[in-house]
Amino acid sequence: MGFEEPLSTSAQEATLGNVGGHKHQTWLPTIGMVFLTINSIIAVYRSINDPWTVMFIVTAYANVILLVHYMRNVEKMPEMKRPVRMKATVWTLASTLTVLFTYKVSIMLPLFLAIIVWLMACVIVFGGFYALLVHREEPDLCNKGADKV
Repeated sequence: MGFEEPLSTSAQEATLGNVGGHKHQTWLPTIGMVFLTINSIIAVYRSINDPWTVMFIVTAYANVILLVHYMRNVEKMPEMKRPVRMKATVWTLASTLTVLFTYKVSIMLPLFLAIIVWLMACVIVFGGFYALLVHREEPDLCNKGADKV
C-alpha cells in the first residue's frame, strides 16, 4: 500500500547490472585504475629529476581520469539526450591523449616514420571528430512499419 516498487523493464535491469535483484559491480575497471595510479606514481618517482617527463606523466594521468569520468557519464545517458558539449569534451580529451603519445613516440623515430605516425594520429583525431560530433545516424525507414506487425 504505497510502498510498491515501480516495474522495470529487462533492458533497464541489464544496463544497471542487476543480478538476482542485487547490484553487480565488475572489479576490472577498478583494478585497471589502481594499476594506472600505481604505475603513474612509480614513473613520477623514477623521473623526478626531469620536470618535462613528470609533467607528461601527470598530464596523461589526469587526462585518462577525466576521459573515463566523462565516458561513464556519456554512456549513462540515452543517445538522444547526450549534449554536444559532453561529446566535444570526450573528443578533446581523447585527442589530447593521442597527440601526447604521438609526440613521445615520434621524437624517438626517424623522420619518415615520425611523419607516418603523425599522419595516423591526424586520421584518428579527425575521424573521432567526425564520428562524435558531425555524423548523425539517419532513421531506418525500411523497418518503419515493422513495429506494428
